[in-house]
Amino acid sequence: MKTYHTVSRLMLVGLLLCSAGTLAAEGWKLQSSGTDYNLMEVQFVDTAKAIAVGESGIILKTTDGGTNWAPVVSGISTRLNAVEFASTQVGIVDGLGGVILRTTDGGDSWNPVSSGTTSDLYGACFVNATVGTIVGFDGTILRTTDGGATWNPQTSGTIARLYEVEFTDPSVGNAVGQNGTILRTTDAGATWTPQVTGEDQLDFYGIDFRDAMNGIVVGEFGIIRVTTDGGAAWTSQASMTAETLLAVDFYNDQIGTIVGTKGTIVSTTDGGTTWVPDTSGTVEALNEVHYAVPNRVVAIGAKGTILSREATGPTSVSPIDLTPGAFELRQNYPNPFNPSTRVSFHLPAATHARIVVFDALGRVVAEPLNEGLTPGTYEIVFDGRGLASGTYYYRLTAGTHTAIRAMVLMK
Repeated sequence: MKTYHTVSRLMLVGLLLCSAGTLAAEGWKLQSSGTDYNLMEVQFVDTAKAIAVGESGIILKTTDGGTNWAPVVSGISTRLNAVEFASTQVGIVDGLGGVILRTTDGGDSWNPVSSGTTSDLYGACFVNATVGTIVGFDGTILRTTDGGATWNPQTSGTIARLYEVEFTDPSVGNAVGQNGTILRTTDAGATWTPQVTGEDQLDFYGIDFRDAMNGIVVGEFGIIRVTTDGGAAWTSQASMTAETLLAVDFYNDQIGTIVGTKGTIVSTTDGGTTWVPDTSGTVEALNEVHYAVPNRVVAIGAKGTILSREATGPTSVSPIDLTPGAFELRQNYPNPFNPSTRVSFHLPAATHARIVVFDALGRVVAEPLNEGLTPGTYEIVFDGRGLASGTYYYRLTAGTHTAIRAMVLMK
């Protein structure tokens, strides 16, 4: 339940020179998939070619970066949940009932290989051209060392459903799933150790590592956990949404996107320090997102939804002297604060302005502003007496402009 805290009336103050954040001009575009089946996962093979898979054994292929898609014969009618390539020519898809298909011609044709299980399979990861891992129902983990031609079971030590897996080298990997499960291996999957996540009820659905040390998992109700030590320890991060997050992909150490239910998209250009909500143009669940290059990313989801964009998404401008009259959001002062702090901002045109305050889990704890305003510079006083000590985030949305900053309440 939302808790609203008392603030003073808006007060007109002097011109501010501060940092601001805006959404990129180029937005998400709906592409024609040619199907109404739910699409579950997509992966780029190179900068132009990508494969998407989904219900009823559907496999789609694009060779122009996601603008046009054509079906590829799979030979099955089982739902496919994951697609992963070991090289530009060799890849696999997996799905319900232990199905695994393999290609050796870049996705033009697919042939079944034995998984040795009838358990539903979900996430997959190749760490190089030969070594890969698949995870699935009841803690199922399979491993290949020959590019997906053969698969052998591993002991996970859990019966939790595992949805996704990520390896940073042939020995070190992490798998995520039901009830806050994160499993970690440092011996190529011979043993898997559960990690403490602070969650035992919410499911994790997506995982991505930018490098050997820095990783992120996402899940129900906007939950984000991040690691800076390769997965040994995980801490919370604010997602700016309460929707279930289903997938995450980083192109590099700064640029990343998360997708989820009800068309939710949040993006970052500062390595995840801040996540800015994006407008997807759909209310369908988005099940997967993948980058080809920094300015080309594709998201896929329910009812054949395919979205693509040709821009990096929300941008964050470093503190500089801005032209008077530009959209601005200033760092709160004082910061840290107790119990109140001032937040100033400038609106270049008449618009509806909203400020929302989130905690570190992305939950809304206050809405100190939600009204139409004329052009000008304003200041509000935020009272945090009803909140616990910690880091909070305040987001200003005004028309097409959005900016987010962090503030620390220290009692």
